Amino acid sequence: MTAMMAMITATATARRPLLLRRAAAAFRVSRAASALQPPPLLSTGVVPALARADSSWGPAPWWPARSFSTDNSAATGAELVCDRPTGRAAGSAAGSEIKWPADAAKLVNRRLKFFPRDYEVRELAIEAGLNPEQWGVASSSFRQSFMKHPELYFQDQQELQHFVADVNHGQKKRNTFVFYPHFLEFAREKDYIPRTGEGSFTLQQITDLRLPHQLYPLANAMQRRIIYHQGPTNSGKTYQALERLKSAGEGGGLYCGPLRLLALEIYERLNMDGVYTSLVTGQEKKIMPHATHVSCTVEMANINRKWDVAVIDEIQLIGDPQRGWAWTRALFGLQANEIHVCGSGEAVDLIEKFAQSTGDVFEVRSYERRSPLEIDARHLNSYRHVRAGDCVVAFSRRELFQIKRDIEVKTGQKCCIIYGQLPPETRSQQARLFNARDNDYNILVASDAVGMGLNLNIGRVVFSSVKKYNGGGGGMADISPSLAKQIAGRAGRFGSAFGDGGVATTLSSEDLKYLRDSYDAPVIPLKSAGLFPSSEQMEEFAKQLPGVTDLGDLLDKYVTLARLDGDYFMCNHVDMKDAAGLLRDLDMKLSDRFTFCQAPVNIRNPLARRVFMDYARAHSRDESVKLDIYLPRFAPQSPDTLRDVEIKAQIIDLYLWLSFRFDTTFVEHELALEMKGKALELVEQGLINTTYHSKKARKQQQQHQRDGTRPDHSRHVREDTEVLGGWRDRVADEGHDFRRRVHERIMRGLRSSSHVSDPEAEEDEELTMKK
Repeated sequence: MTAMMAMITATATARRPLLLRRAAAAFRVSRAASALQPPPLLSTGVVPALARADSSWGPAPWWPARSFSTDNSAATGAELVCDRPTGRAAGSAAGSEIKWPADAAKLVNRRLKFFPRDYEVRELAIEAGLNPEQWGVASSSFRQSFMKHPELYFQDQQELQHFVADVNHGQKKRNTFVFYPHFLEFAREKDYIPRTGEGSFTLQQITDLRLPHQLYPLANAMQRRIIYHQGPTNSGKTYQALERLKSAGEGGGLYCGPLRLLALEIYERLNMDGVYTSLVTGQEKKIMPHATHVSCTVEMANINRKWDVAVIDEIQLIGDPQRGWAWTRALFGLQANEIHVCGSGEAVDLIEKFAQSTGDVFEVRSYERRSPLEIDARHLNSYRHVRAGDCVVAFSRRELFQIKRDIEVKTGQKCCIIYGQLPPETRSQQARLFNARDNDYNILVASDAVGMGLNLNIGRVVFSSVKKYNGGGGGMADISPSLAKQIAGRAGRFGSAFGDGGVATTLSSEDLKYLRDSYDAPVIPLKSAGLFPSSEQMEEFAKQLPGVTDLGDLLDKYVTLARLDGDYFMCNHVDMKDAAGLLRDLDMKLSDRFTFCQAPVNIRNPLARRVFMDYARAHSRDESVKLDIYLPRFAPQSPDTLRDVEIKAQIIDLYLWLSFRFDTTFVEHELALEMKGKALELVEQGLINTTYHSKKARKQQQQHQRDGTRPDHSRHVREDTEVLGGWRDRVADEGHDFRRRVHERIMRGLRSSSHVSDPEAEEDEELTMKK
């Protein structure tokens, strides 16, 4: 062992470290040519595409073809210069020395002390090809080299400072894994680990996300025109963009919306106006013959073909913690001559900055509300004062049904209801019912799902509360001013029965002040856009970490190593990690795991979680996956039984979503469509059944209010138990069916008497439906 180490040391000393020779050579070339230093992405490698295109739309976006060259001139087309000059060459060319600041040197050196002791990193290095007996020498040599020669590992002083910030930030603070990519490069240069083949990528290249627009060379090569339509709700900004979309030339037009509901609405509108348009969402595809346009959800945007005009709606969601990556991908990846982005003014500066980085022409068109909006001077105080055309807003499903019942009891009017867990088709049906003036449904009760995607004839918006459960674990918190403005702005839609102006108010006086302050609050500009790795990117990343097979671990490590600048952030991957944990023991390809973990399912619901795992298990065995969902024969009679049908409708949507991606195993697509139709009928009838119309029940409710008591649901359980004893003869005659009916009646009573609202679960279902 000692002799081997001596030989390795002597060989390395005799032939001069390869890193130093490369640095010196690059420096000489740089001085001789007096060339400018290339942009950071070109010198650190090409980063993979951010999101995978749907396979039916053509090949998924991927890295451009690489060309290894010492030429620092800008690459054109799909060919980019990817040979990374060493930090010493870059630093010398810039005329500045790269060195550790005194405080940073102590911090990094302290972290590096733990590097040789990190068992996980050691195992990764061994999986990559390191001889276990050489780990001690290799890790110690790396530590000395890293501290003495930072110019070999960093392109400039700014990159070094970013690394120091990463080492001292949050979860990375005690994580020595941030050093692993540099160690891997060092070990390969020193021949501790076999070199990768020509054309392969390094960990640093794969996780470099500082210039994501260069992921899309075809779009980047175009001279695009980006028109930002900014304005508040009900200002006509989307209308103007759609008018331009209708007149798109031979290249056709593309609409990208945040919700299936919006994509469906635009699909129907354009076809009614004589523009042949197809619909593409995660769960549904309607391909129109001879269609020139496509309406889709933003995740399904086709970036592999050219368009004449594209519209990206609600562009401010580029800053959304979960889905912002989809807007970033669409903005940078769409090959369109004109891109019309619509949204509030908070994203104007950020989009303009991105347009400058891509060399696109940027233009802003501002709009004002077409009808006035007033914040009422008085709060409502009681639901008795609700009137026709009102929309009462709450942020909990259970609270919504309670408000609906209170209004119907106190006013005698019927209410429509809209919330996130409802299927999009049912939300649209409830909106049509509310907008029609030839029925008794004059009041709308809704969650923040009413904020976008529906055209509603609302005269007044009433906030029952301005607090919403924070899914991040922070309990109840005030809604953001931007969300308050968006919801309040739904009142007084131009062209409706309340087109002269809308009103917004609250139920309590305390909330009214917050609403007024939110409406007057200035717009807070967005600072960054979301990014997230694609399936292909994770596969390439996994090749560099052969010892890591769990997708959740890979995602954690990718986020740890990802290099971002201040204009971008990594989207939240907690839900994907939780889903990956369920699939850990299945024999499934990484790409299939990634796709399953992106599926719109709330795994915190026991039934949804079980079905999700059953689907994944059958698919991993290459078996035909059965839908395996049974709907009740009769429509729900209460909000609790309605919730069960809603969950089953979501599971059917999950099956449809997976059937478009794995059509060889998810073979019951037609049956799922049929079941989806039945589920929608049950949900819609269930909403009607929850409408208060029983005269006897109304008297009982009023009696409870006078007495200050609550209904005793356990009484129904006792009565049902007595019925069991009194009808023994019928049990004997009718057998199992009768026992089942009585048992269901008892369980309904138990559920109604013991159900506790779970705001976190409702928040999860809201996020799932937004997918």
